[in-house]
Amino acid sequence: MKVSTEEIIKQMEQFQNGQKLTFSFPAVFGGGRGIIGLNPQYPAKGEKKYVLKLGKDEVLAEKATPILTSDKPKHLAKWITERFGEQVG
Repeated sequence: MKVSTEEIIKQMEQFQNGQKLTFSFPAVFGGGRGIIGLNPQYPAKGEKKYVLKLGKDEVLAEKATPILTSDKPKHLAKWITERFGEQVG
């Protein structure tokens, strides 16, 4: 399901521990899955609040090292929508 940057931001701002958003990407952007969630190491020094992980499937994305981290949900939400990510589930 396609979602706007604003919708993703709204959902991210309501995260509780363990919650995440999962997205699929078209083949032109490499396909696969992207997961946005809360950084379990936040608020440790130097850690950002949100993380974005990518993988060929959801299992690999969960295990991946974050490619982006940010304290502001807009940064990650915009990255998803610029690559035509569609929300899964």
